[in-house]
Amino acid sequence: MLTLIVVSLFVVAISAQRDHRSIGLTRAFLEDGKPRQIENRWEKVGKPNPETPLEFDLVLKTPNAQELENLFWAVSDPNSDQYGQHLSLEEIAERFSPSRETIASVKSWLTASGAEVTSIATTGDFVSFTAPAAAAEKIFSTEFFAFVHPEGAVLTRALAPYSVPIELAKHIAYVSNVHGLPHVPTKSNSKAFRIETSNGVDERKRVTNALIGPANLRKRYNVTTVGVAKDNLQAVAEFQGQYYSPQDLKAFFAKYVSNSKADTVAKVIGTNNAAAPGVEAELDIQYIMGVAPNVPTWFYGTATFDFWSGLTNWAKQLASEKTVPFVHSISYGDQSAASKPSKSYQEGLNTQFQKLGLRGISIIFASGDSGAGCDFCTFYEPSFPATSPFVTAVGATRFINGKDGAEMAVESFGSGGGFSWDFPTPSYQKAAVEHYLTQNKADLPWWFQYNAKGRATPDVSALGIGFAVIVDGVTNEVGGTSASAPTFSAIVSLLNDELLQHKKPTLGFLNPWIYDAATKGGFFDVTKGNNADGCCFTGFKAAPGYDAATGVGTPQFEVLRKLIKL
Repeated sequence: MLTLIVVSLFVVAISAQRDHRSIGLTRAFLEDGKPRQIENRWEKVGKPNPETPLEFDLVLKTPNAQELENLFWAVSDPNSDQYGQHLSLEEIAERFSPSRETIASVKSWLTASGAEVTSIATTGDFVSFTAPAAAAEKIFSTEFFAFVHPEGAVLTRALAPYSVPIELAKHIAYVSNVHGLPHVPTKSNSKAFRIETSNGVDERKRVTNALIGPANLRKRYNVTTVGVAKDNLQAVAEFQGQYYSPQDLKAFFAKYVSNSKADTVAKVIGTNNAAAPGVEAELDIQYIMGVAPNVPTWFYGTATFDFWSGLTNWAKQLASEKTVPFVHSISYGDQSAASKPSKSYQEGLNTQFQKLGLRGISIIFASGDSGAGCDFCTFYEPSFPATSPFVTAVGATRFINGKDGAEMAVESFGSGGGFSWDFPTPSYQKAAVEHYLTQNKADLPWWFQYNAKGRATPDVSALGIGFAVIVDGVTNEVGGTSASAPTFSAIVSLLNDELLQHKKPTLGFLNPWIYDAATKGGFFDVTKGNNADGCCFTGFKAAPGYDAATGVGTPQFEVLRKLIKL
């Protein structure tokens, strides 16, 4: 008996170092091994039919992760001899895939357990499979339940921890679609304000800014070019059942984009229900295409309301696509400590961001619309995945005078920004962040409210309020960092266009270049406003140089155009 206890404790100690926790001698929990609560207005309605097929994405760890990260930094640093020497999908698969033995072992286990493996990504780290509910419970040694939401969403999820055979646990980061009862958006929390109907009657309930279109944005940021390079591509990624209307896109171009007739999405990957357009998706597609006219654009659509599983599915798709858009704009995230995904999930997603950056792809996230992210009236929680050190986070500004000219941090909502509790300050922003913290001590929140040694967001900002968006044929006024992200993404696409015309590599992961360009006048410095949120009363104030409300500022296209290495 004593021997068994000692052995069991030894296994637990070893497995903890591998980011999983053992259950006896045969199985180990994945992720945090903690039970989940029923939240976000979901209701448990019973057990699913045992034969109900459930879909899962199993994400394998990259065995030589440090080598991957080292190479990622080398090709992303403008001061590196390897800058811009991106790899192809096949090269990444050859160098950074899990071993054939690992993949075969996982596949054999799933098949023997009653699952059907439906696909394995080119990079080898995504194993997709389906299994009847009864078989899934045995595979993960947990119990699944059916849940319904007042907004009509339906999910099958587990509440208890899930586990896998201990000999496989060291190879697996996490499995999506096991846990997760996400927040389901409602019409009442949309940031759209109807301002014009077909009969011209003004129904605006609240004026936040003068109405802004792509022409205003291009003028403010000195954008003088349109897409020319035939091999350029950009994309938006949409989640939680957000779709766009091709008819609305054409109407938007006819009304607001006079310098282009390229009003059609080049390719839809996944799901799009044109009959049920959403404000978020319409905003994203209309502005990335309107600010960067003539750049071919793809639309990635995910029907599930579970954002974290949807994000995994998006990354899985890219892991098998040889041709991928060079810029991806993503206006989604979570700014709550309670609903933040596990450490294993975050690390697994960061690995995917590194692989995408290594391919010369820029991943751009909105920084969130809850300001500094006041949790429990005490702590500041910034938005993830915007806080990942391997993506670019975009905050929101507004015109000071409401029409044009200089900008300040937006006030109608809090532009997401602050310091991560999960990731340290990366080297590319360390000097800028230290300057902000040392030069603005009197204006900072209490020391215990934020992590001064954490990754700071946002990196940059762009206008984000008063945008004209056409939804179901009606013009709406929309605001959010969701407006800022596609705006900045479009500007990056046009910089890539210049590079591609000169047969140069695309910008790829942007942040080392951004912070370097900021020291050379590449951004308008935003020094007014703050991102206060809720009962915390104060947030982070804008200041000269970098700040945690607006980043390094908003883009000056013509200066940035001169700074790229043509």
